[in-house]
Amino acid sequence: MNFASAPPLGPELGALTLLLAFGPILVLIVLMIGLKWGGSTAGPIGLFSAMLIAWLQFGADWNVLANAIIRGVLISLPVLYIIIPALLLYQVADAAGGIRNIGWSVWDITQNHILQLMILAFGFTSFLQGVAGFGVPVAVVAPLLIGIGYPPVQAVAASLLGHAWAVSMGDMASSFQALLSVTDLPPRRLAVVIASMLGFSGIVTAISIAHLHAGWSAVRRWPLIILFLGGVTSLAQILLAWAGLWIIASFGAGMLCLLIGFVMSRFNRYKTPSRPVSYPPKPEEDRVILKRPPDRARRMSFNLAFAPYYMLIVVVALATFVPFIHEGLQSWRIEVPLNALRTGLGHITPAKVWRLAPLGHPGAMLLCTAFLGGLIYRANGRWPGREAALFRKTFRDAFPTSVGTVSMVAMASVMTVSGMIRIMAEGVAGFSGEAFPLFAPVVGLLGCFVTGSNTNANILFGKFQVNVADLLGKDPVALAAGNSAGGSLGSMVAPAKVLVGCSTAGLGGREGEVFRRVAVYCVVQIVLVGGLTWWIAG
Repeated sequence: MNFASAPPLGPELGALTLLLAFGPILVLIVLMIGLKWGGSTAGPIGLFSAMLIAWLQFGADWNVLANAIIRGVLISLPVLYIIIPALLLYQVADAAGGIRNIGWSVWDITQNHILQLMILAFGFTSFLQGVAGFGVPVAVVAPLLIGIGYPPVQAVAASLLGHAWAVSMGDMASSFQALLSVTDLPPRRLAVVIASMLGFSGIVTAISIAHLHAGWSAVRRWPLIILFLGGVTSLAQILLAWAGLWIIASFGAGMLCLLIGFVMSRFNRYKTPSRPVSYPPKPEEDRVILKRPPDRARRMSFNLAFAPYYMLIVVVALATFVPFIHEGLQSWRIEVPLNALRTGLGHITPAKVWRLAPLGHPGAMLLCTAFLGGLIYRANGRWPGREAALFRKTFRDAFPTSVGTVSMVAMASVMTVSGMIRIMAEGVAGFSGEAFPLFAPVVGLLGCFVTGSNTNANILFGKFQVNVADLLGKDPVALAAGNSAGGSLGSMVAPAKVLVGCSTAGLGGREGEVFRRVAVYCVVQIVLVGGLTWWIAG
């Protein structure tokens, strides 16, 4: 259905109806920000409120609601099929010691503070975001930075900055997959537009991390490190998205940053500390005192630590570029027909067919890689065993996010089939007019700030952005991409992510300090992406 031709918001659908259409979103805001509830608790309540409002105000009977929930559960399955295997792969590498050994390798090759930060706070966080998500990059990299001498507040802030630009294409593109599921937009163009928007943010992120560490003097003294690594990493994500490899776009870009950073560290100019002897002394709480990591005898080589991720590249390449493998994996498909729905107020949701190729899905590639990674570590005597405990930890860590994701997808489905999303879009389009594209990323940021997840932000507001674009005659890909990019950048200030970083860095009670250090950089990037969205949408 083309909402540009739908009847406008008339007198019978006045201010109260518009407010009720926003009701489930407001419920989430109150529960998750006001009461500080998690998504696994707030999500089901948000779903219940959406069902109640849809029934009482928007003419959705129990048949419509039941079918909406079925649609929501089905839409969430491909996303969960990425999230859980991605977390399992990370747990395999972490259990064998691979993650911490990658971080320690950076200390071995350079004591240049700026290059260390570009490798760890920018490259390694982007890489980890590409394969795990869940706040894992912040939880892993912040303690690594503290372990080699960076002050805790700076370490957490740098990790929050470094991972955010990679979120939309991170976690094997689960956020992007969620956006596709709720919008049905052309995948390749949407991926390229998102990656391009965030490519600019990637360069700004690299500059921001250096500025956070030592002000503009660091940017002026080490422009080659900052701009070259930031530019090449951002370009790599764009090219991978353009090639149709969005599932490894952030992962591949982060890995390239690591490899180039290691090559740069071989030059004598980049081996020594980055500050000159005359550099003004910093206050004790901001001073960097390099600390030596554990003895090499108890460590593994970088290549062994990185082995599962080398395997991931091989598995994805074979499944994507070898025709008979690709066709074989895609040959088995599960299909579920979904009936057309009509509410009592005449809102129509067309019929569609839900499809999933279990063997050709990124989740299957991640499961295969996790198994192969475990075999490699075991063959080299690095596997600790305790597989049952590892699986329990994976599902325990994934459970809250899974419950929140399923319930919020179902909530968004109820809001869509009942016409609530359309009413929201009409109200916002009428209020903001042609200026709306400037604020599209702010909507995504709000979604991520509330839910702690860019995936959920795309689920809640992806269809909303498409409907607004139809009503305003704008490019829906641009607005949906702006939503995802804004949600991605919102990860650096989302309370859930800040709390994760502070808890792993021993900064309980200092979350506000970290938030203030990061917020200014977030505002700058949101303004940048807003301008890009407005330009592309027009």
